[in-house]
Amino acid sequence: MKEMTGLVNTKNKNKLPGDGVVGKTCNNVCNNKTFIYTRKSALTLLKTAGILLLVLVLLAAFTACVSRSNQEVGDTGTGTGTESSSGTGRETGGDQGDVQGAGSKDAGEFPLTVTDANGVEVKIEKKPQKIVSLTLSTDEMLLSLVDKGRIAAVSYLSVDPGQSNVAEEVKDLQKTGLEVESLIAMQPDLIIVADWSDQNAIKQLRDAKITVYALKTPSSINQVKDAVMTVAQLVGEKGKGQEIIQWMDGKLKAVEEKVKTLEDNQKLRVLSYNNFFCTHGIGTTFDDITKHAGVINLAAEQGMVMWQEISKEKIVELNPDAIFLPAWSYEGFDAEEFAGSLKNDKSLAGINAIKNNRVFCLPEAHLGTTSQNIVLGVEDMARAVYPGLFE
Repeated sequence: MKEMTGLVNTKNKNKLPGDGVVGKTCNNVCNNKTFIYTRKSALTLLKTAGILLLVLVLLAAFTACVSRSNQEVGDTGTGTGTESSSGTGRETGGDQGDVQGAGSKDAGEFPLTVTDANGVEVKIEKKPQKIVSLTLSTDEMLLSLVDKGRIAAVSYLSVDPGQSNVAEEVKDLQKTGLEVESLIAMQPDLIIVADWSDQNAIKQLRDAKITVYALKTPSSINQVKDAVMTVAQLVGEKGKGQEIIQWMDGKLKAVEEKVKTLEDNQKLRVLSYNNFFCTHGIGTTFDDITKHAGVINLAAEQGMVMWQEISKEKIVELNPDAIFLPAWSYEGFDAEEFAGSLKNDKSLAGINAIKNNRVFCLPEAHLGTTSQNIVLGVEDMARAVYPGLFE
């Protein structure tokens, strides 16, 4: 994958996998797994005598100099100045919380004082060398940001090729969950958890003097970029974070250059549908993916928010041009069987998606991720519905 060499860690050759996976119909892919100058106000004591007026003038100048020096010190960000934790140059108050640089505005320098997604202030004393990731998305981010030797453990989900883009890369890494005793025993210098993780367990870890940062779960591609840059700051690899963003932007631009040629009446109207009989509406990563892929998400168009149950009657009414189904099979659920039952459902036989064989199961590791690999989901979707644009 030559285009990704800029993101490969030269020590362990880690990279962002997934290039070249093309969306296919459910006929044959549903089981595809896929971080003053203390200008000492260099004031020289004036040892000179003069008339009282001159002394008063000098004192006034002295006072002004001190005031100006203090203002410059405040502007360096060492005390009250804050910057975006995403490291993307946005103003304070971004999705991932606030970051205060200790000694420099360069977030790659330590110590760092950061406010996580749950509003908790976290201090990272030095560049982390023993990192634990408890979410699949941060597993994937870290493997493109740091040498594997700095990763103490990753999440259990990382080994499942049906969901993970790093299943091969993590084979030799320890796997863990939010297990307080074992995590304390590891003595990591940074644990990254999701913002929805068990707060009681997180408190126990912090009480044991373990540094824990709760990362906001992204609901859009821009928020994924923020998350990447936040993690890059936390681990002192802001430059590598920027490389990942550039790669993401390159992938998005390549797709958008192709689909921008479509007139509005040429854009396919699509729907997602899962084994819980739900569809993805406004506020989901699926909806954001559809925007970049040049299709219209019917659920969002109908004003549906987040995940909502949808009846077969409603599907018939909406008459989607394409339907996206789960590709990940697990105990108790067979994705291929689910797709087969939907395609053979007589009540749905008249909809465009069925008639035109546009029922797709795209790699869950791309379409369902909240890591940088989400852009591969955009590419998969666009390739699936507009194959002619990619010939």
